Amino acid sequence: MLNYTSPEYEPSGAVKYFEGVPRYGHTENFYEVIEGNRSDYIRGILLIPALIAAITILWFTILAFSTCICRKSYLSGRGLRRGEGAIVKGVFLFSTSVVIISSILFLTKGGTVFTDTFDDIEGSKVDLFQVTNEGVNTLAKIRISLGMFIEKSQILQDNIAGGVCQDLSQESQNLLENISTTIFTSDYTDQLDQLNVFEHNLRETFSSGRQSQIEELLEKVERIIDVLKYGALPSLIITSTLVCGLVFKWRGIKFKVFSFVLSFLILPLFVLIELLSGVIVALLGIILLIFSDLCTGGEDQSPEGSIISILDTMEHEKIMRQSLDHYIVDGCRTENPFGGLTDAKDALADISMQLNEAADVISEFFETKCSNFTEFNTLLAGCNDDLIDLNDALQEGLNSTECEKINSIFVTAIHEGACRSAPNAIWWMFGCCFAVWIGGLFMLATRAACLSVAYQELKFSGTDRTSSSSD
Repeated sequence: MLNYTSPEYEPSGAVKYFEGVPRYGHTENFYEVIEGNRSDYIRGILLIPALIAAITILWFTILAFSTCICRKSYLSGRGLRRGEGAIVKGVFLFSTSVVIISSILFLTKGGTVFTDTFDDIEGSKVDLFQVTNEGVNTLAKIRISLGMFIEKSQILQDNIAGGVCQDLSQESQNLLENISTTIFTSDYTDQLDQLNVFEHNLRETFSSGRQSQIEELLEKVERIIDVLKYGALPSLIITSTLVCGLVFKWRGIKFKVFSFVLSFLILPLFVLIELLSGVIVALLGIILLIFSDLCTGGEDQSPEGSIISILDTMEHEKIMRQSLDHYIVDGCRTENPFGGLTDAKDALADISMQLNEAADVISEFFETKCSNFTEFNTLLAGCNDDLIDLNDALQEGLNSTECEKINSIFVTAIHEGACRSAPNAIWWMFGCCFAVWIGGLFMLATRAACLSVAYQELKFSGTDRTSSSSD
């Protein structure tokens, strides 16, 4: 499609939300990490981890202070007697519901939320390597056809320059001179040289070894994500156990062993899970910030803007950089760096037409007047056959360098996969883990709702007796 232009990037909800996270004067440009200025960027993305850590530390400090000093407060974990603390029990039950629902969602959908992401990236990878391999094969065909044509056209020029026959009419001489001049002045070789450089870069960048590395990386990421969802299982089991403690208290059921396990095993494990949840929330927040920076980079606030910044720090062959700019950065809005192939194809078509005309006009004269007719006629026909092959290969080359075909792969992989599906999936995981973390904090604050009065009174009374005897 000649009028094709790349669609403008529209940030997803996750990218928009995290794009607005303040950095307090620190850089948002991820490419500065590549340039070596890591410290300023890292300080800018530490807001979420710092906020998570501050809230967690403050929360645990309040709980520790209440446990040591305010022993009559429910924050100390003192078991509530039957009929006490209806609000505390209600908050605890609501918090456990939030944690359990989030854990179930994470466990059942934790792997499937990335399905669209992997479909986009995997499909684009297959299309990209297929287009690249077709392009490399086409370029090789062009190079072979060009070599054969140049060899025969040189012989043809030498024959024309040396005079192929005596008593040749002025019309025929002019026609042959036009053929020689057209071959000599055609500038298609520069474009084909560029294609050869492009072919070499494509072979290096999209080799079978590189394809295997990408496939191996994607498989590892899929396995990690598939295993990661089972991290919600301990949270689900432990929270459900704490809910059982609440139900037993409401029903007046007492199990000494269960109360002991609940107080001295389940609760410490839940504290550990709560701390791990905070760490996971912080890590996912950092990942979302990085995605947001990469997907809204540069002056364009788009993935292309980030690519420009990264390309400016690297060295490429001129034709390779022009190709990247045209097919990806500029989205087919600039002149095709291989646009000269069309001119080359037209020039070769002119040469072929002149060769056919020469064969028609002077073949009869050559046959009757020239002793080397067979050799020259064979040379004309062979040159024309090579031109046809080269024209066919050039047409395949033009099809391979069609901007829509290449840019649409980039749009699917980056716009839709890396900058829409992936951030949305990570945002979903962030939301589940954040709910578990927040719900867990309130569960710890209202843990008195599920603890046995007997064990708590035994602990506190023992502490009081120790204090009295020391006095």
